[in-house]
Amino acid sequence: GNFVLGLPWVLRVAEDYPTLTLVIDERFRELTEAVVPTSIRVIEYPRQKLKQPGSTLTRLGLYLGFLRRLRKATGGVIIDMEGERFTGVLCRLSGAKNRYGPTGKNAQHFYNTPRELDYYKHRYTAFGEILDVLVTDTAPSNVLPYQLPVMADVAVEKFLARHDIEGPFVVIHPGASAAYKLWPVEHFVKLFSMLEGNGLNVVWIGAGNDTEMIDAIAAAADQQVIHFDLLGYLELVALFKRARFYIGGDSGPMHLAASAGLDLVALFGPSKEAIWAPLGKHSRVLRGTKS
Repeated sequence: GNFVLGLPWVLRVAEDYPTLTLVIDERFRELTEAVVPTSIRVIEYPRQKLKQPGSTLTRLGLYLGFLRRLRKATGGVIIDMEGERFTGVLCRLSGAKNRYGPTGKNAQHFYNTPRELDYYKHRYTAFGEILDVLVTDTAPSNVLPYQLPVMADVAVEKFLARHDIEGPFVVIHPGASAAYKLWPVEHFVKLFSMLEGNGLNVVWIGAGNDTEMIDAIAAAADQQVIHFDLLGYLELVALFKRARFYIGGDSGPMHLAASAGLDLVALFGPSKEAIWAPLGKHSRVLRGTKS
């Protein structure tokens, strides 16, 4: 979610600084390539490779190789948008003369110019505050200019054809970023019945623990469900661009759907929607409480 919320600001900075260097987690390569201009240099942190089996020497070589690329690319300024200890350490090791990052979490060890951000406002706004050393005008649109590869579009078209979905459909993500944010299975069953009763197909998305919840919903509803089994970010965006609207909990897919311009209803429990609500003129939040 944070990555999707931060990308519009990166694009805004790139308008004035087209040759900036962007440091990302390698998991987000597909999203980055579909959005950022080719003038931007991208350096990937090899998180997944560092977790793979292998010798300590091999992992050390990967890490040091990343640091060499980072230090070589870093000029006079580096800005840590995330503000976690991990990213703060990388910021410090970059060797940049001017290091900006949020206050808190031992910021004085990482940044020589810590910034006091208002985290009671939306996280999207906080990203704008940390970057106002470079840009200070109106906030950019949260809808990202995705350039989807043909393969992603074709994969979604084949999926919809395989399940005989020709008319309007709704995407539902029953999962959330934490267990306490989950909407009850019985509520999803009622929603499922209501949508289908109004002539709308329902496509369910989710992986890992989400799959177990989708199976529980199918069992409680006593009928088969259509589970979108293409797990790439770009396939999800291609699906969102064809959907009528989206319903789901506080999660990364919720922000991804909003970034694709999809109308949506977000199911919030104890999370603060003032900070984490989906963006967009047609995004709505339904508030619940933790039981």
